[in-house]
Amino acid sequence: MRLPISLDAFHLLHHTTYTAYTHAHLAPAAATAAVDATFGALAADWTYLLGKRTLAAHAWTELVCNAESRRRPLPHIPAGDPLGYDAHILTELGYSPSAIAEVTGRPASTIRYLLAPHPLPTSNLLPRPH
Repeated sequence: MRLPISLDAFHLLHHTTYTAYTHAHLAPAAATAAVDATFGALAADWTYLLGKRTLAAHAWTELVCNAESRRRPLPHIPAGDPLGYDAHILTELGYSPSAIAEVTGRPASTIRYLLAPHPLPTSNLLPRPH
């Protein structure tokens, strides 16, 4: 069966990063299986997912689930905030905040905030529109 060209392109864009992330958490064979399971799950729902604005975020959540990185975080990375944990792992792997934002499907400003070397005061932030 031939994959849709859009899924093929998504795979091409994200496979390397997904593989690096899973290899940071799992043995090589298990890491490969986690990435394969992620793309298998995406392929099964691709037509539905393609219409979602949160496609990359959904795919990242699927990968994290398959990598079991929430159950077994790396000990040298603070695991308090799940997305912050992922951002720190990806930074260690050499990814920039904008690349991390793209692969996780989150705003770059959120990633930069999570990677800030110290807690930023929230008193000077603008309120979010409702």
